[in-house]
Amino acid sequence: MSHQTLLKYGLQWLAAISLGLISTAAACAVDKDQGMKRSQTSNTVNTRPTIIYIPLLDDVSLSKVSGSSREMDEEAAILQVLTPDHTGLTLQAQRSLYWYARTPVATRFIVALIGKDKTEQLLDVEAGSGKVAGIQQLDLGDYDISLQPEVTYQWSVTQVIDKGSQSTGVTASGVIERIEPGEGLSNRIKKSHGIELASVYASEGIWYDSLETLSSMIDKSPEDQGLVAIRASLLEQVGLHAATGN
Repeated sequence: MSHQTLLKYGLQWLAAISLGLISTAAACAVDKDQGMKRSQTSNTVNTRPTIIYIPLLDDVSLSKVSGSSREMDEEAAILQVLTPDHTGLTLQAQRSLYWYARTPVATRFIVALIGKDKTEQLLDVEAGSGKVAGIQQLDLGDYDISLQPEVTYQWSVTQVIDKGSQSTGVTASGVIERIEPGEGLSNRIKKSHGIELASVYASEGIWYDSLETLSSMIDKSPEDQGLVAIRASLLEQVGLHAATGN
């Protein structure tokens, strides 16, 4: 074999080895890059603020309205209103109220003002959808209802068994009260957004605002399971286990 032929095969062999080394390096770089992206994604989830609901001390002692019930038997959990077992607080005059339905059922939604001497019914409408299960909501603003500060309101959701006769079944109810924020809380709210804002509300005992902040974020990004998990954790803190998978 001539010297030129040997040189030709030698160069081809070196080229093949070089290409192999380049391919291996490229593959390693891709794996490293993907690993960094996975790590960054994981860190993004892990570094999200932990949301801890801390009821106001005065709030815990507020009345649990006689005859009210957040949920039925936990295993059945046909209906749950997404509220603590004490008076839940909000800073908003018009707030969305949330409930969980295990199965698609028609529901009747009632909001009543609870006074010292009498109860005044403010709203009685059919709400939700008979074709949808899971977490649902009703925006009080859609019905031009504004909550007055320092007034207690009871709201309830009732399963409608027979729409023709309006016979009803299971009822779950909760309590909401609007309070005015102090200057310190107002400043924290102005500086916070997203999950951080939901965390501020929860840490100050403002249940309904924390829940709506998270739920609104989930509505905008339903594929974000991290947000769903954070809301589930918030619900579990007040014993609402049945609704945590939605």
